[in-house]
Amino acid sequence: MDSRNAGQPVKRKKRYVRTKELERRRAMREQEVRNQAAAGDNVRPLRPEDFQSRPSSGNMGGTTQRSRNEGTGRAYDSRYRPRYEQQSRLRREEESAPRSTPTRRPAGPDPSRPSQKAERSAATAAKRPPKKRKRYKRVPKEKAGAVAFTLPQRQESDFTLIASIILLSFIGIVMVTSSSYYSAYNKFGDSFHFFRRQIMWLGIGVVAMVVASKFPLAAFKKLAFPAYILANICLVLVLLVGSEKNGSQRWLGVGSLSFQPAELAKIAVALYMAYLVEKHGEDITSLKTFCKLLIVLMIPTILVFIENLSSAIIIAAMGVIIMFVGGVRLKHLFCIGIPIIAVGVFLVVLPKIPSDYLPEILQKFSEAYAYRAGRVWAWMDPWAYAQNEGYQIIQSLYAVGSGGIFGVGLGQSIQKLGFIPEAHNDIIFSIICEELGLFGAGVVLLLFFLLIWHGIKICIYAPNRFTSLVAAGLVGQVAIQVVLNVAVNTNTIPATGISLPFISYGGSSLLFLMASMGILLNISQYTRRNSAG
Repeated sequence: MDSRNAGQPVKRKKRYVRTKELERRRAMREQEVRNQAAAGDNVRPLRPEDFQSRPSSGNMGGTTQRSRNEGTGRAYDSRYRPRYEQQSRLRREEESAPRSTPTRRPAGPDPSRPSQKAERSAATAAKRPPKKRKRYKRVPKEKAGAVAFTLPQRQESDFTLIASIILLSFIGIVMVTSSSYYSAYNKFGDSFHFFRRQIMWLGIGVVAMVVASKFPLAAFKKLAFPAYILANICLVLVLLVGSEKNGSQRWLGVGSLSFQPAELAKIAVALYMAYLVEKHGEDITSLKTFCKLLIVLMIPTILVFIENLSSAIIIAAMGVIIMFVGGVRLKHLFCIGIPIIAVGVFLVVLPKIPSDYLPEILQKFSEAYAYRAGRVWAWMDPWAYAQNEGYQIIQSLYAVGSGGIFGVGLGQSIQKLGFIPEAHNDIIFSIICEELGLFGAGVVLLLFFLLIWHGIKICIYAPNRFTSLVAAGLVGQVAIQVVLNVAVNTNTIPATGISLPFISYGGSSLLFLMASMGILLNISQYTRRNSAG
């Protein structure tokens, strides 16, 4: 022994194990303990204190081995190896010895056996009768661009629109009676002939308006295509077997019952054009879709144009309004407007060209449209054609100018006494100006303005795109007829046979006009403004 270490206690060699090795052994032991517990062996698992360092027996200074090794990354392992060897030996003896009892199942439910709750559910289900499988009705897929037809809660109709229709109809009855009693007495011997017929057609029209206002709104969308086909068939029949009145073949019917298919075509075009524009959706801006819509619009327009220029103008204008509101590009509309204007100018100038310089086919066109072209020349200078095309224009201007502010009085018109032919038809606005003056004409125009304005609001607040387009077409029809009729009576545009809505005498025109107002009232009952309260 070294003399330097004399008097000092002999230090035993201590066994140290690195921390990582200790952790590996500890994880290994824990796995073995779990395996033994699963096998049914009653072995106490190791506790954390089994791996902690113990005080050394040779510690004379009162400090522990653990306190000396703190922060060094080492741990004391004086008891780990003997215990591990002992437990390993016991485990080998247990495995080699024959077992008299079966291995105990680990704690917890047996996965191979169903639970009691599952057994009770299976028994209850076995007692119940088998359920019948529900058969769901197959719903067809919506077509591209189609929109579900949903409506808000039904409300009351637009009161202002109803009041305007009633007042205009009442003024129409009064003015038809006042302007027609002289000609009715000379022709039929009855001064109230046109009055009674106007009352009759107005009553039928009111019934049609009520039915249209109560008709299911979604059904108009389904009837759009059948109505369009029916209108075209009637227009073809008019050209083949139609009856002629006042030099025009416009009526279709049997005996005294007849109607103008052009009036039916107005509603049919409004419904079907709105349906097509709503169906195409975003494709409305494409040239291909525009050409399709143009073809659909031109078929009834051309059929009506052959015998009735004024109705053809209204039908074409209604279609253009619906396409414009639907989102058609303006450049497409301008592209069709330029050729139409060019054709119109050609037809006006054609009769002025000597027939010797025209081919045979153009000579036939010149003869057929000479009367219509003469209206344009008479509009430019009515006194130059005072004995033929300009006669009605001059008499209408006399009536408008002689009324003054308050007119000559109801029933006191002079121009209706044979000077204006059929004053109760297209030229009735000039009689209103003569008898009621500027004040009476302003009241009539104000009522039309209220009707058109509320129709525009119905179009804006319509429940869906289809009804909005239909409302735009029907309101556009009334607006166009009012503007063109007043313009003709004041010689602002060439003379055409366009009647004044609700006021001019007419049978089928009043009937279908009231029906279109019924559709507009039907749409007003579902507007978003009404449903919002």
